Amino acid sequence: MIKKSIKNIKLFEVIDEQAAETFYGGWQDWYGVWWKRLSGCGPTTVSNIVSYINRSCQAADIACTPMPKRDFQELMEDVWNYVTPGMQGIPTTAALIKGAAAYISSKNLDIALEELDIPKKKPLRPELPKLLAFIGESVAGDTPVAFLSLDKGDEPLLDSWHWVTLLALEYEEDGSAAFADIADEGKLLHVDLRKWFYSTGIGGGFVRFVRKQPTA
Repeated sequence: MIKKSIKNIKLFEVIDEQAAETFYGGWQDWYGVWWKRLSGCGPTTVSNIVSYINRSCQAADIACTPMPKRDFQELMEDVWNYVTPGMQGIPTTAALIKGAAAYISSKNLDIALEELDIPKKKPLRPELPKLLAFIGESVAGDTPVAFLSLDKGDEPLLDSWHWVTLLALEYEEDGSAAFADIADEGKLLHVDLRKWFYSTGIGGGFVRFVRKQPTA
């Protein structure tokens, strides 16, 4: 099987120093008020990706130190100001991109955003190998992918109406098998992406954060 992944999973580590517990990425339950905890999966996912990009640009000896939870919570609150859920949360890739683009612009980050939607109507969906190529290019380029599951289908490790952060991909080139490693609620999960793709009733989408190449 073909395997593609971000370069350093340790950059996702977040440490709760008081509880002496290590997480992988953030958890929307870390928001301070209940409505943010209820609908905060989108901004948490963007926080995961932005944190990884920022930390991977730092010196290796600093970047591999787990990020303190309190620092990650500050990032989550900052991102929320731009990636702000509405009554339905952030139910589309376009909604996530709008907020993430505003955050990226405010921080002068050299990042472009690209989406690939999985529509509700199956005849309109891209072929699975196209999706795998879209994700694979991103993680092989050392950037996680934001994954929206509007309906988890037959994959029990996913939730419906939920954003997660995709870190790695393992698949057959013809699409006969496809698995993804995701970060959700501070944990790493290994999900059957092919099963989700063919069983989800509503679909979802993917957003990749493309690091812009410096001009000559």
